[in-house]
Amino acid sequence: MRILSISFPLPNVAIDNYNPVTAPNYNDYDAVIIDPAGIDRVVRELVDEGKEYEAFDGRPVLNVPGSATAAGLADQLRRRQEETRRLLEAGGLVVVLGRPDAFQGGVVGFEGCDRYHWLPAPPGMSWSSPWLRAGEGRTVRIADDHHPMSAVLREFRSETAWRAWFDDRQAEFRRHGRPIALGGSGVPIAAEFEVLGGRVVFIPVVMESYGAQRSQLAQALVDACRQLRGAGGHEEAPYWVRGVAVPGLEQVEAELEEAQAAEAEARSRLDAVRERHDALARHRGLLWRDGAGFREAVTAALQALGFAVVSGPGEPLAVRSDDSAAFVETESATGQVAEWPYVRLQRRVEAEVLAGRPAPKGIVIVNGFRERDPEQREQELSEPLVRACENYRYALVTGRALFELVRRALGGADEAALLGIRRRLMQGSGLLAAERLLGLEGEEAPESGPIF
Repeated sequence: MRILSISFPLPNVAIDNYNPVTAPNYNDYDAVIIDPAGIDRVVRELVDEGKEYEAFDGRPVLNVPGSATAAGLADQLRRRQEETRRLLEAGGLVVVLGRPDAFQGGVVGFEGCDRYHWLPAPPGMSWSSPWLRAGEGRTVRIADDHHPMSAVLREFRSETAWRAWFDDRQAEFRRHGRPIALGGSGVPIAAEFEVLGGRVVFIPVVMESYGAQRSQLAQALVDACRQLRGAGGHEEAPYWVRGVAVPGLEQVEAELEEAQAAEAEARSRLDAVRERHDALARHRGLLWRDGAGFREAVTAALQALGFAVVSGPGEPLAVRSDDSAAFVETESATGQVAEWPYVRLQRRVEAEVLAGRPAPKGIVIVNGFRERDPEQREQELSEPLVRACENYRYALVTGRALFELVRRALGGADEAALLGIRRRLMQGSGLLAAERLLGLEGEEAPESGPIF
């Protein structure tokens, strides 16, 4: 079972942790756990404090209308409504840390942004007053001992504080809501709703904790989600159970062990073959992948050509060949690639110069009209991008050209041929065709050295 946690960090192998603007599609998961206050926090940090966020596809998230090179904040927030709808329609689960609704201003193109804009509600209801009201309290009384979330609330009762409650005097709540826990005055503070074929479960806010306690909370939530999704529990039998004799079971257990050993051997071989397959198939991403996927394909391609990656995980890509270093910027788009990768590269190079370090080589690797057949792409690079790389003597290479270089490397090119490719790439400037990088056409000597 795959679980996505939004703005509520939970350390567990079954859980991926993101915030509302950096997360992948919600409907790519079986369940989503979310703290709605994370929407306020992200909007405030991005709009008021200028904090930088990167969307899952690698584009920067900006408070502007979205484009091929930047993800708009409004677009990132709005898309979650359709993703959540599809998750619920497929029978998915959404677990919400209950908080009162609140509006968040300042989002360009989304003046009505609030904490629950993304979450569908049962017919006749919304996740705001009069159905969901603000309130504070620490008392938690279990109302439904059979609900999977009851175990979580009972075990972590001391870390639980409710910030919102449902008005059970409203007919719609009585029709659609199933109370799980009550506050001290008997108001529902945890409840389950059936929405679009899936489940929405509100629970009180669980305080921040660290270490083993946080891991225990994460595992308890994973177990509850599995039960709610019908995956069942994973409780182990006591040690003495294996000593209880059952006629015929010992022979079947031996057969089972033999079959499991054969399966493990086959799986081991499958994993090895799949690893080799994925390593080779990754190069196709040079022709169609976007964002982080395209960067991974570029990195793998450069390594296949003999470059050494010297940047760390999460850092902008940097490579080295012989004694020369190069900064690499990538961009893949459904339309024409604009000059943004050059702008990012220029800033990186200027920062090196201002710090008193030698200016590295600049390489820009881009892929325009990525959804089209490579043979049907025309003018995939903007004129300003081409001219800028020519003027600043940065190498500009398309994904198609790099793919041809990789095919040559995988086809048996010797080290001398690969060294020639690396040197032409490190010494070239402007738009470089695959033929030139392979040494199949004449090369012109540079008119001048680098500007920096």
